[in-house]
Amino acid sequence: MNFLRCFHDIVSNQSLDFESKINKLLIFGLEVFSLDLGIVSKVDKDCYTVLHAITPDKSLQPGTTFDLQDTYCVHTLRAGSALAFHKVSQSSIANHPCYTNFQLESYIGAPIKIADKIFGTVNFSSPNMSTAFSDDAYDYIELFAQWLGSEFARAITKDQLEKNSNTLLKLENVASIGTWEVDLVTEEITWSNQTYLIHEVDKQFKPQMNSAIEFYKEGASRDGIKRAVELAIAKGEKWNLELEIITAKNKHLWVTTFGEAEFDAGRCIRLFGTCQDITESVMLREELRKKQAQAERLLEDRSMLFAKISHELRTPLNGITGMLTTLIDEHSETVRAEKIKIALRSSDILLNIINEVLDFSKINHGELKLEPCHFLLKTIFTDLTSLYTPLFKNTHVVLQVDNTIDDDCWVFSDNTRLSQIVSNLLSNALKFTENGHVILKTSVSYNNANQVLNIEVSDTGRGMSKGFLESLFSPFSQEVDAKNSKGGTGLGLAIVKELVEYMGGTIKVTSTPNKGSTFLLHIPITQGKEQKQERLKSSLNINGDELSVLVVDDNDINRLVLHASLSKFNIKADSAVDGQDAIFKCTQKHYDLIFMDCIMPILNGFEATNQLRSESICPYDKTYIVALTANTSSQDKLACKQAGMDMFISKPFKLPIIEKAVINALDHISKAI
Repeated sequence: MNFLRCFHDIVSNQSLDFESKINKLLIFGLEVFSLDLGIVSKVDKDCYTVLHAITPDKSLQPGTTFDLQDTYCVHTLRAGSALAFHKVSQSSIANHPCYTNFQLESYIGAPIKIADKIFGTVNFSSPNMSTAFSDDAYDYIELFAQWLGSEFARAITKDQLEKNSNTLLKLENVASIGTWEVDLVTEEITWSNQTYLIHEVDKQFKPQMNSAIEFYKEGASRDGIKRAVELAIAKGEKWNLELEIITAKNKHLWVTTFGEAEFDAGRCIRLFGTCQDITESVMLREELRKKQAQAERLLEDRSMLFAKISHELRTPLNGITGMLTTLIDEHSETVRAEKIKIALRSSDILLNIINEVLDFSKINHGELKLEPCHFLLKTIFTDLTSLYTPLFKNTHVVLQVDNTIDDDCWVFSDNTRLSQIVSNLLSNALKFTENGHVILKTSVSYNNANQVLNIEVSDTGRGMSKGFLESLFSPFSQEVDAKNSKGGTGLGLAIVKELVEYMGGTIKVTSTPNKGSTFLLHIPITQGKEQKQERLKSSLNINGDELSVLVVDDNDINRLVLHASLSKFNIKADSAVDGQDAIFKCTQKHYDLIFMDCIMPILNGFEATNQLRSESICPYDKTYIVALTANTSSQDKLACKQAGMDMFISKPFKLPIIEKAVINALDHISKAI
């Protein structure tokens, strides 16, 4: 009893810390066993480390290490329980290194276990022989070891809990996760620091049941948390919800809240859980959802585009190939001329479809650029009238034009796009009008000293239903209406709307089924400066046989087409198949006019022109260089100008633009002379 009383007094003394208790227990053990050395060790594989030691000369310090095989404890660990020797020199282990090195005659020790794993040993020894150890001594050393194992386990658990707590706090901050607890017995609510931060309240705030729930946005979020709490208390159901809250600083956040209930004797006594700020994730998810929907819509639009374009391209291609094929064996000049007209008309339709697709692609990719210039505004509509009047001749529809724009009204705008807008509207009106008239009205009004171009295109055609009007300007998605289905890509009006709005204008449409439609456009325009107008010579009087011309193109057909066009002006041109060939020919012969393709193998047109200009092979004042390319963007035009080209012609071209290039070259030569 004396041993147990002393042992209890030491281990239950709350004024002593763990280290002090171990030291007192070692001193007490030396008295009990009448030995000189007391050690508590930790064993890791074959390494024996001293954690605590009591020795007469204090020579053995904590942290000292030995090879496990050189200690008596190796036998203790093999035995798996308390083990003792009182006359080592007369025992079977007399040759053990521990006796050889330290002459320890007496030893008693026991393994310290944590759960089923060996932590180390507690042992006492002496260089003096002792009496045989009693059964009580074995029990005492086992009690020492058990208590030490329990305390070491508790210390390790405490350290782990502290580490986990610190890690949890760090994770709370990093992941913006807060914890909360509701004691339903005392109605006390406890929030972690991160929960306070999420709700943007200071530490003095004391959350209550009602005030805590009021942070949730009124409506679905607040109803959702109330319902979750009710089910948890009544049925023990857990919850994991994404809800919107409004913080104390009126900031809207999205949180994911997890909660569960604790019961005692069938009664819910506690609710606890977490809340995490997921606003960024929710916003990102919503953005991804929108982008996915947009991508799916674009994919659908692209599929519809391919299907629609594939269908629409076949009609003009059929007209071109069909008419040209039948021309081979046709001998009648009248029939040949008629078939050629049909083929040319089909090629115009094909080019228009391609231009619509390219424009739509530019709009979709944000690459649409306006190219303003100074021009007489009225001339656009005069030219369009001349162009469209013949198209109405063989129909039961009359084109009426009311162009009240002043003859001297100069503006600075994109004349090509303005012409495209009105042309699309006139084509659309003619397409869907069988009888009656199509009216084009144009005028200029002033709004706070700013000029506004007013355009009205009305017809007495089939008109449109309300449903059709709602999707009128959406490509490919116009409401299916058999009466209004007459082919086309479905891009024309969508492009018109984009162009008008890009130019800062507005477009409105009114329509009545079977009575007609009216399009009203208002486009702001900038006042322009009067420009000198070039007077083109009549092609009948142009004779270009005095010009030395070079055609540079890697495509055989393109060269043949251009040679045929130039022959109309009595020009017999030379050919080059790429930029390098062109430079070689220019070093052998002087050329007044060069038609230069831009994209070619070996050496492209930009590099060839730049070299011809920089090396004075073809100086600006002696050679007129025309870019002739299928690339039509403003960047391409700028690149041509920077390379040293004088004029830009896009493929496919028509004879009048080649005529203009010849006239410009003739004027260029005459000025140089």
